Amino acid sequence: MKKTEEIDVPIKYSCEFCKSEFIRERTLLTHICEKKQRWINRDLKGVRIGFQAWLQFYAKSSMSKTKNKTHEEFIKSPYYTAFVKFGNYCNDVNALNPSRYIDWLLRDNIKLDNWTSDSVYTKFVYEYVRTEDPYDAVHRSVQYCIDLGKSEKILPHDCLRYININKICYAITTGKISPWLLYQSASGLQFLKSLNADQEKHIMDYINPEQWALKFKREPELAKSIKELLRDAGY
Repeated sequence: MKKTEEIDVPIKYSCEFCKSEFIRERTLLTHICEKKQRWINRDLKGVRIGFQAWLQFYAKSSMSKTKNKTHEEFIKSPYYTAFVKFGNYCNDVNALNPSRYIDWLLRDNIKLDNWTSDSVYTKFVYEYVRTEDPYDAVHRSVQYCIDLGKSEKILPHDCLRYININKICYAITTGKISPWLLYQSASGLQFLKSLNADQEKHIMDYINPEQWALKFKREPELAKSIKELLRDAGY
């Protein structure tokens, strides 16, 4: 009897993301499916923020049955696109403390579809600047002045004195400059006095004088310490 001929079965290479199979390894290496592209994009800033938001969402949700969720699970999630959209939004607006923003969104039961709403983020900024750690607020404000000073070729402590007023007003409404810097520095008080009625109205919700006066009255030693810190730095 003739020996049965052996039939060579070609080796197949499988995509770990979509399970598509290829005869040639080179084809697999050049293959890009949606989930593989998500994996390639995993280190983009917007994706990283989106992943963190997804983790916090599941950590505070009854939907979470397991701990230590992975990025591999994230890219397979039906919520992936929505969370990456949110991460990109945070990146685009240079959001204040994204982790705190996510906690705030979850605490207030804001629908995921509204996480990229400018009005929602503005409401968060209102609350955040009033409740954040004062030294964190001053640090962020000074860092903004350092960065702005570099681009405008001006000393950081002179930014509130000489930079375009409307640009500073915008920085206030986005939380980049805190009332702690405005009310506890000579340059900040000078800036506030220079505002016209429209400019003052534009930032009033963020710098409410009565609220901040009460805050400083409740924490006189802290206010004094920050005022001395800013004075010594030339602000």
